[in-house]
Amino acid sequence: MTSLGPLIVDRLTVTLLSAPIQQSIQMSFSRLTSRKLCLVEIEANGITGVGETWINYPSWAEKERFATMIDGVGPLLVGADVSSPEVVQEKLTEALLPVGRQWGAPGPMWQAISGVDIALWDLLGKASAASSGQLLQGSETEHRTVPAYASGVGPDNVTALCDTALAAGYLAVKVKIGFGQERDVAIIEEARSALGYGIQLFVDANQAYGLEEATSLCGAIEKFDIGWLEEPHAGDGVHDLQSLHERTGMTIATGENVYGLEDFDSYLRSGGIQTIQPDLTKSGGLTLAHQVALHAASTQCNVAPHCYGSAVGIAASLQVAGANASVAWMEMDIRENPLREDLIDHSLELTDGSLTIPTGPGLGVTLRTDTFKQLTVHQEELRK
Repeated sequence: MTSLGPLIVDRLTVTLLSAPIQQSIQMSFSRLTSRKLCLVEIEANGITGVGETWINYPSWAEKERFATMIDGVGPLLVGADVSSPEVVQEKLTEALLPVGRQWGAPGPMWQAISGVDIALWDLLGKASAASSGQLLQGSETEHRTVPAYASGVGPDNVTALCDTALAAGYLAVKVKIGFGQERDVAIIEEARSALGYGIQLFVDANQAYGLEEATSLCGAIEKFDIGWLEEPHAGDGVHDLQSLHERTGMTIATGENVYGLEDFDSYLRSGGIQTIQPDLTKSGGLTLAHQVALHAASTQCNVAPHCYGSAVGIAASLQVAGANASVAWMEMDIRENPLREDLIDHSLELTDGSLTIPTGPGLGVTLRTDTFKQLTVHQEELRK
């Protein structure tokens, strides 16, 4: 990476954007009633980078995040040199994670740090006139596209949503389960009937089951040729997931609720996880996801970033995919989401079942000013 000299933060701005949706989305643990984005902007040397910090749950998450960003992160960031996102992440984790442990909330700390990290890689790319993926890899990225699967299918309207995914050209679909074995089997059967067997089918239980229940479920759905079973076990413990894989032979995916490289490594080394799924807006931004992808390359584990937010988080995940051949899949929620569809100037491009990786500076996307203003609900900032 070419040295640019110091990049001193002049401004940190945190903005809440919200968009209503026509139909709420049922998960096994809760219901999503609107689309929300907590956008992080960091300005240094007249250049602004943007990032996303995850606030889907709970419904009041943005209140905590504003406090954490403005009162916790801001004083550590404004006036500091951010020319190395890796160094900044190290400093932020050293300062904030001990507080998070005492608070009993390491996740929100990582999520706040993630938004900063994404914004810094966007900022650094813009300052260097290079994509974030190029900067991660240290050279021109080799990967121009990455296969994508359609998520957000089920538990209702399964056939219609599968038809939408097929019409858009996706070669894989993920359905939501975790509603009891009888209903889960019915959801999967309906999806397989709509898709046929030429399309990969993934299922996501959102940690709904104990080990015995998950074992029984695996037996019940084996006939449907499941590509992976995601987060089947409550608590998501690595040893329980390894045991489930050994009992059933089911391909297991997890990672959206894992924090810290050491914990990710325990999943990668377990032998029971075949797909690891860091969420860049939750578990450490591009810096940590890139490290996870590098470590995964020496294992039998593929990488499939978890994406269930805005176009900003998806663009960041695509940059990691461009820098790492271990990234095998990208997630694209196909339900209504103005924060994905309308927030950036150029829509994310799907061709032959794969997403094109943006090649512009930083994340390679530009926010659409009118949409940003229209959907903004609240904003706070700190200046040097």
